[in-house]
Amino acid sequence: MKNYKMIVFDIDGTLLPFGVDELTPRMKEMFRKLKKKKYINVLCSGRDIFTVGKQIDNPYVDYFVGANGTFILDLKTGEYVFEKTIEYKDFVKFREYAEKYNLPFSFVGNKWGYYNDLFNIDHWFYRPYKDKFISEKQFEEKNDKNYLITISSSTPHELALALTDFFNENDMDMWILAEWTGGIFISAKGITKATGLKILGDFLGISLKEMVAFGDSENDNEMLKEVGLGIAMGNGEDKTKNVANEICLPVTEDGPYFKLRDKGFFK
Repeated sequence: MKNYKMIVFDIDGTLLPFGVDELTPRMKEMFRKLKKKKYINVLCSGRDIFTVGKQIDNPYVDYFVGANGTFILDLKTGEYVFEKTIEYKDFVKFREYAEKYNLPFSFVGNKWGYYNDLFNIDHWFYRPYKDKFISEKQFEEKNDKNYLITISSSTPHELALALTDFFNENDMDMWILAEWTGGIFISAKGITKATGLKILGDFLGISLKEMVAFGDSENDNEMLKEVGLGIAMGNGEDKTKNVANEICLPVTEDGPYFKLRDKGFFK
């Protein structure tokens, strides 16, 4: 597949079934074979430097586009290629809003993850990384950054609309990056996985059209639409499948492995 130079993977629901933290032998083989063919392998996830866990220890992965595109980490050098954080003055306004309306939230910097008293840090996603998260009341004293805010909500769309109005009314450089059934992601304006990949591509001299990407949910939609070949997981959301070029088998059946093999990326 000489037209493609970079292969991009979401993590949860794409490389790993939800609640699982170990790649299958076949998926490990996929990364090894892709690297042997000289492809650049990229993880592009809502996960951050703390919750990504062992996935960034994969010797065949080159870059981590984390927190839904708000930073890019070169896994070979440990250097940040790109960062766009939420401004502190905007965070203070958001925190006042969250306290007023009793919103459970967490956010991540590059020193610690943080959460408020209402946030369930014992959720399966966060539980293995609890030692990396502290009270948001300690944020100021840590002199840290703020890449991405997560709010837990049973009515994410309604909350997203209300927060969008709040951001606009207060001239804040923040927006709703994505919604899912359990809540919303908030970042600095203009950030998506697609913008993160565009920045990485510009850095490496690779266009979006020379990338293949796999994803399963709404925060993958822009990415799948913008790359040369966007592939939705068989277990993915309908909206995500609708914007993709192709669909592969579900994550539980190693969908990316078979799709790439069948399309000739490796044997």
